[in-house]
Amino acid sequence: MTQTPLVYLSGVSKAYNNNVVLRQADLVIPQGSFTFLLGHTGAGKSTLLKMISGEVKPTKGKIYVKGQDITRWSGSKKANWRRCIGYVFQEDRLLTYRTVYENVALPLEIHECSRRQIKDKVISILKVLGIGSKAYAYPDELSGGEKQRVSLARAIVANPEIIIADEPTAQLDPITAQEIFSLLSSLNQSAGISVIMATHEWELVSKTKYPSYVVRDGLLMPWEGSI
Repeated sequence: MTQTPLVYLSGVSKAYNNNVVLRQADLVIPQGSFTFLLGHTGAGKSTLLKMISGEVKPTKGKIYVKGQDITRWSGSKKANWRRCIGYVFQEDRLLTYRTVYENVALPLEIHECSRRQIKDKVISILKVLGIGSKAYAYPDELSGGEKQRVSLARAIVANPEIIIADEPTAQLDPITAQEIFSLLSSLNQSAGISVIMATHEWELVSKTKYPSYVVRDGLLMPWEGSI
């Protein structure tokens, strides 16, 4: 029996007024997969990710999550789906007035975990990502790479079904960008977390064998290795 995809887009289009961002897009994200979404800045990658999360509704077409049509879901059901997603953005979006520990603890607080559960999970995740010594530092005291590691820790601490990473390496130097990608890849392989990573860093993607798609001129198509 074929496993139901985690996410499936069928004939999805999105337009803002007369500006067509995406036309008739089809995409299958299998459970436990790592998928790249390529395209230049403004191509429509972020819009596609927001439709997958239920934040933006498509103009046409259907988006299925585990076989269910998300375009028919109520607001509360979409909110529950978003709680199953770990987000990593180009900007770290950390709360500057909270420590690293407090930032990473936020999803667990939302899930109403106990203090002991929160402490055990946060400290463990920070150690795994190599920033255990930064637990009580504030974001302004961290390097760019450290901030993204904290963002990644916050994204995975509540055991999400999928990580949506929107240009997570865009503001990092090549070495640090590779480290962040390696961490995402490791989480995908070791924990089975599905990952969708939007990027315009073609060279990084060309070194991998993960399924890759490109958004260009409103069309979503498999990437054949050429810009």
